[in-house]
This record gives sequence, structure tokens and C-alpha cells, in this order.
Amino acid sequence: MHRRSNRTQRRRGIGAPSADRPGAHHINVSGGNNVGTRDYARIFRRSWLLIVLATVLGALGAWAVTATTAPTYSATSAAFVASETGGSLNELTQGNAFTERRVNTYANLLTEPIVTEPVIDAFDLDMSTGAFAGKISVSIPVQTTMLEVTVTDSSPSVAASIANALITSLAEVVAEIETTAVTGAQVTLDANGNPVLDAAGNPVTSEPTPPVKITQVRFADAPTTPVSPNLMLNLAIGFAAGLALGVLAAILRDLIDTRIRSVEDVEAVTSAPIVGAIPQSPKSRGGALIAEDDPGSPTAESFRILRTNLQFLDIDGPATFVITSPSSGEGKSTVSTNLATSIAANGVRVLIVEADLRRPGVHRNFGLEGGAGLTDILIGRAELADVVQSWRSPNLSILAAGRIPPNPSELLGSQQMRELMVQLQERYDVVLYDTPPVLPVPDAAILSRNVGGVLLVTANDRTRRDEIRSAISSLQRVNARIAGIVVNRLSGRGSTSYLAEAYHSYEAPAEDGDTGKFDEFLRAPGGAATEAADEVGDRTAQPTRKRGSSRRGYRGSDTQP
Repeated sequence: MHRRSNRTQRRRGIGAPSADRPGAHHINVSGGNNVGTRDYARIFRRSWLLIVLATVLGALGAWAVTATTAPTYSATSAAFVASETGGSLNELTQGNAFTERRVNTYANLLTEPIVTEPVIDAFDLDMSTGAFAGKISVSIPVQTTMLEVTVTDSSPSVAASIANALITSLAEVVAEIETTAVTGAQVTLDANGNPVLDAAGNPVTSEPTPPVKITQVRFADAPTTPVSPNLMLNLAIGFAAGLALGVLAAILRDLIDTRIRSVEDVEAVTSAPIVGAIPQSPKSRGGALIAEDDPGSPTAESFRILRTNLQFLDIDGPATFVITSPSSGEGKSTVSTNLATSIAANGVRVLIVEADLRRPGVHRNFGLEGGAGLTDILIGRAELADVVQSWRSPNLSILAAGRIPPNPSELLGSQQMRELMVQLQERYDVVLYDTPPVLPVPDAAILSRNVGGVLLVTANDRTRRDEIRSAISSLQRVNARIAGIVVNRLSGRGSTSYLAEAYHSYEAPAEDGDTGKFDEFLRAPGGAATEAADEVGDRTAQPTRKRGSSRRGYRGSDTQP
């Protein structure tokens, strides 16, 4: 009952395109260059080697810089600054306040030429006072009147000696400056006179002493460990910098080079199902029939998996497909011809229509004449039976393009073409229309309104993400039913990964036992095809392997041991 209803539905013909058309559901596409969390994960998986390489190079660069940089050592000496005051509380308080103000001044003096020049001369250093000051750092511990002087040098002993010499030089300079200031104050006092002392006959005759005294309380020792370069710190910085640059390079690469390189790249662009992943074959020279000429190859196996995946599509319309691509050179004709031969191998009557009336190539893939064909039927010059050609089997028929017309789009959109499509779907179990690319010309969009679904072929390392978005949008504008995406020319690793995941995609049949309306084309009347379809479904759901052999890849239903 179920098969009869499906057949009846197929024979009703192709209705006019409508928004309510079964299967013409909306396919989501990601927008622009917006990068989300899933995109970052995809970028990292795609460019992980670049990120790792940049990180390793960053760490190696840090190690090289560390290994070639001369070590430097730091030595620290300390001095205590005290004021010369009386013993009363008031004098002590005033002295402490005076000393705290003086400490900041003395810290600045330590890098001035008046203090550093004597040290430079003492050590016979060949450098300017400015360069020498760059080797010195001064600190004042909190709530103290101490000065800490740190000197860095390539020699640990020189660093310690200079640190000690700077304290000595500072003490001498401060004593001289402060003594001069006191002497000047005393001279002023003598000139003005003191009436009290004069009356007593007791003039001031004591020697002037500086109000502040600097005492070295810590002597610098020659350090044993260099302060720079710090290997672990440099490695951490190099690692972080390399990782950041690698991630940035990966993101920029993804934004600039938008060509797809994996199934995941396509899945990041659209929600349309991936129904096929075709690996690059060394024998795929301009549309070679790999499924027929090299049936044991992984590429031929991928076409059989594509054929099986189509069986599980829930298509309510006829088993007719437009096979197209966003742009030229992406292998749509190769996919069309090999898919047709794979379907025909199951005893199903399949017709491939060379609907690319601009650059036809399907007939050449089969080695057939293309002088008469589709255009001759559409202009009334020939009948279908006159121009359809069989190839190696009565199950596989080819309708060549015929003469290239000046108006391909008008012919494909004509009433004659729509009537022919109805006739073809009544006569064959499956009809495949090989059309021009979607973006350059409207031919594929015109035909897609009147078929059961569209297979969009993308090419690894060629098709760009924006081209996929544009192609899907163009098809959706005419309410086309996008049956799925076929990712072509994948690297061996990418296609193997996808096929491994495909094992589990169709393990469980639909709840009502129906695998989709399109299941009918693999279960055509005749017994043999039905049994073959059952075998295909069984092997897709539960792949088998030979006893004692390793499971290195998927072996489909038509692969001979």
C-alpha cells in the first residue's frame, strides 16, 4: 500500500512552485564574517598545526634570546640617615621630620653626577654618567629613613663594589653640602651679632657640624645568581606570545581565505544535510567514471554511500534531482555521472539529463555523441526515443545536451521543458539533471523549481563559504528544495572521518518502518533491485569486516571482496 501511494504521488506530475510545496523548507546559512564559539572550534581544528608551530617557535625564540643574552647580576647596599639633634623631645621630633624630608633628596642625589662621577673615576669605567645612572636603582623602605641602592652589572663583584662605593660617595657629598650650609648660617649669625652673648662676653667659637649623618648599615656581597635573563619567565612569555600570534594568524587566515577544506567547514555555513563526501582520486581526470572503472577505490565507495544516503532522504516529491554547484570547476558533472552509474548498478532505471546547455560535458564523460539531444526535443526537431542513449546497461540512459542554443535559460524555462520533465519522471525511476553552476547563470534555479530536490556540489580547496551562502539563497528564492550538499575532492583524512561518522547516521529506521519516499527508487519492481537495496541498508546500518582483518575503512554493499 505504501509503495503504491508513493508511485501514485510520483505520477501526478510536478506542480507549480509554491511556498507550501512539500520539502521546500528553509535552510539556515551563517552570516558574513561573524565568528562564534563553534567557528572558533572549527578554526582551531583547521589550523591547529599553525597554532602549535607558532607556539613552539615562540618558545624556541625565547630560549634562543635567553641563551645569547649576557647574564647580569644585582647587588644591594643600604644606608641609614640620621639627624644630629639634642636630646629633648621637641628636638627629636623636629629632627625626624627634617631627616624624612632629606632622605628623598638624597635618593635623587645617588644618580646625579656629583655622586656618580667619583665612582666612575674610581673604577675607571668607560661610560657616561647617564649610562651609569641606568645601572642604579634606589628605594626607600616604607616608614624608614633608610636608602637601598641596587646596582646591576655583568660582573657580580663589580656590582657589589659599585653599590658600596655609591653609599660612601653619597655620605661624603652630603657631609660636604650640609656642612657648607651650616657654616654659611653661622657666618650670618656672627655678622648680625647676638646681644645676649655680647653682653656676657662669650662669642660662638665651636666648629660647625652637619645636621645629618649617613651610615652604611648593609654592605653588598657579590651575588651568585644572575637576575637576568630569567629562562622560565622568558619561556612563559615566548610561549604566550607564540600562542597568541598563532591564534591570531589562524583567525586571519580563516577570514581572508574562506575556501572550504572539510565537511565541518560546510556545516559551519549551512544547516543543509551533508549527503556525500567524495575524496580526491588520483584517477579523477576530468570526469572519469571512477565508480565504474575503479569500483574498489575509496572514491567509488563514497559514491555508493551517496546513493545510499539519498535513499534515506524524506522527499515527498518525485525522485528527480538537479545536480549543480555554486561556481564552475567544482566537479558537479563528475558527481552526476558517477552517481548515475552507482544507482544503475542496483538495477534501477536512471536517466542523466545533460541540462548544461552552455558547457556540456556529461556525454564526453561517457564517451558518447552529443550532436543531438535535449535542445532538439525542446524545439520539436526530435523525439525522446530518438536521442536518448544507453550506456553499458539498459538501466542507465543519457540524454545529451545537443546543439548549444543561443538562449539556454529560455529553453529550460519553457513549457516544453516542463512537459518533458513530467514525461521523464514517469518513464524513469530516477532522473538526474546536470545543470550549470547556480551563481553565474539562472539555469539551475529555473529547473530546481520542478524537481524533487537539489544536490549542491562543493569542492574542497576551491568553493568559498560566501559562494555556498549565495547559492543557497538563490535556490531558496525560487522555493527550491535543497536535498543536501555533496562535498567533493576532500583529502583522504577528511573524507575518512566523515564516512566513519556516517556509519551511525542511519542505524535506526524511521519509527513507522518508512525510510522516506525516495526509498522507492532503490526498491523498484523486479526483486533484484529490492534485495540489493535491502542489502545496502543492512550494510550501511551495520558495517562488516572480514575475520582477522582490521577495520580501516567502510566497505559498502557493492564492493567485491
